[in-house]
Amino acid sequence: MTIKKLLKDSNVSLRTIAQTAQIAQAITLLAADDTSTLLVTNDNQTINGILSSSDIVKYLDDNKKVPDGLLVLDVMTKDVITCEVTDTVQRLELLMTQNNVRHIPITDAGAPVALISVIDVTRYRLSLAEGEMSQMRDFVSGGG
Repeated sequence: MTIKKLLKDSNVSLRTIAQTAQIAQAITLLAADDTSTLLVTNDNQTINGILSSSDIVKYLDDNKKVPDGLLVLDVMTKDVITCEVTDTVQRLELLMTQNNVRHIPITDAGAPVALISVIDVTRYRLSLAEGEMSQMRDFVSGGG
């Protein structure tokens, strides 16, 4: 099954921020959206990085405070693992597991279209399992 199918069946969004934005703005966005990750892009066509609440916590642990004027660029993860919409959900899961990441940007012809979390994948897998269980119940009971 492809990621494109997961995106079609899920309510997955793409929250973004520019790399030149102040980290205070990123913190406000993370809190307001009750999310833990933002895709860093300046033009919505390329991925410059990814900023997670973990990146911010690591920065604070190393530096003990957030100075005025600190930019997203100074804190974000620059080496970003991505998947194409045509990749399988299994590949997405494998990359998350192998790289110990909870979010992976999804691209379509190189342009970002979604930011998938491990929670999104788990919800999708659960909905598939529930559908299969329902079909089996119907079959066993003679209803299908």
